[in-house]
Amino acid sequence: MAHEISFGTDGWRAVIADGFTFDNVRRVTDAIAVAARTLQPPEGIDRNALVVGYDRRFLSREFAEAAAETLRAAGYRVILSTSPTPSQTISFTAHHRKLLGGVMITASHNPAKYNGIKFKAWYGGSALPEVYGAIAGALGKRELRDGGSLSDEDLLDDYVAALRAQVGSVRLRILHDPIHGVAAGLPARILGTDVATIRGEINPSFGGVNPEPIPENLGASIEAMKGGAFDLAICNDGDADRLGILDERGAFVSPQKAIALLALYLVREKKMRGDIVKTFSTTRLIEKVARALGAGFHETPIGFKYVADLMLTREILIGGEESGGIGFGHFLPERDGVLSGLLVAEAVAHYGKPLSRVIADMEAEFGALHYDRRDLHRPMERCQALIDRAHSGALDASFGPGFTSREEKDGVKLNFADGSWILFRKSGTEPMIRIYCESPDAGRVGEMLEIATRELDSLAVGR
Repeated sequence: MAHEISFGTDGWRAVIADGFTFDNVRRVTDAIAVAARTLQPPEGIDRNALVVGYDRRFLSREFAEAAAETLRAAGYRVILSTSPTPSQTISFTAHHRKLLGGVMITASHNPAKYNGIKFKAWYGGSALPEVYGAIAGALGKRELRDGGSLSDEDLLDDYVAALRAQVGSVRLRILHDPIHGVAAGLPARILGTDVATIRGEINPSFGGVNPEPIPENLGASIEAMKGGAFDLAICNDGDADRLGILDERGAFVSPQKAIALLALYLVREKKMRGDIVKTFSTTRLIEKVARALGAGFHETPIGFKYVADLMLTREILIGGEESGGIGFGHFLPERDGVLSGLLVAEAVAHYGKPLSRVIADMEAEFGALHYDRRDLHRPMERCQALIDRAHSGALDASFGPGFTSREEKDGVKLNFADGSWILFRKSGTEPMIRIYCESPDAGRVGEMLEIATRELDSLAVGR
């Protein structure tokens, strides 16, 4: 039976050797080649040139070669990276060289058995949903043309030089944990100083963890921080577009606090201007900071593509999401886990005190907010039933007194007078509900998530 190819918010992903095969990679790339002919880039963009990159996953280089050859046969001048690169390097190259776009072979932070394909556009960011719609509509089509060519080039030098221009002097003891991903070695190249690296070698199994920089996958770097030899750890996902940070004690600093900290630093200390953006599931601390700075503030549906859309039309200083994707509008409308990590390091160096103290000072000024999320795998009908109850008002009194309002920008969020909120959102790709919660009271976060889980499990399917 043929594997069904469907595109999510940032491309197509499937299990290697099941759905992600050389035949299907060629099929998707043929569709990209056809759909890309319909794009309408501004004047000055080379409509016949595309760049191809890949991560360190099993067979990624070989899949990239197959994609590049397919694009060449469709008449494109193709630049293939000579080495594994971050996803944002492909976005940067397309933008910097004024190419029509780029293809990236990666499954980002997903488990090792997956691989995937992302399409990046000339403006330096992910393809818009309508472009992925056009690619899906072109599946099964193939258009061969003369005039194509294929060359191998180093793409990292230009990207490293561009990041070097974004980051000031950083004299800190930095630990870098790329979780065997493509960020390995980049912080040292950009800073021009020694950076201690763990898990920097190529390992397509990612050492048995998912290459996502969240606490459950960072045991190695947390352990390495315990000796007190480092000021902070910068951790990245498999394709280096997400960030995780550990402070000098090895404690995880949530990306949400990192976004708020960077907004404060860039505006107050570096005197940079622009609006601040967060997604619907991200901490309200960022909004408090934006208001205090007098910066414009925007809240988008969940997904960095919505942040990037704003970066294409407005002057956005920084935008981020709770999963660790942070981007800077003056650089690219794209997540960059390397740049965001180095800017956190620059901020710590500037303030001249431990990261834990920098965070504590920020929370003393704006108030501490505690946050957690649960991903609960349950039948889709039961997940939908809980969301329906949140929408109808049936859960308003379930979390104690003080319900104030309901927001439905992306899922259903219930707000409470004490500053707490809880958000219910169904996964678009699997039978799962995500429940996000934030409160000034750490204990209340756990209580609210427990209540929500009990409510979910009390629902009979079809009720």
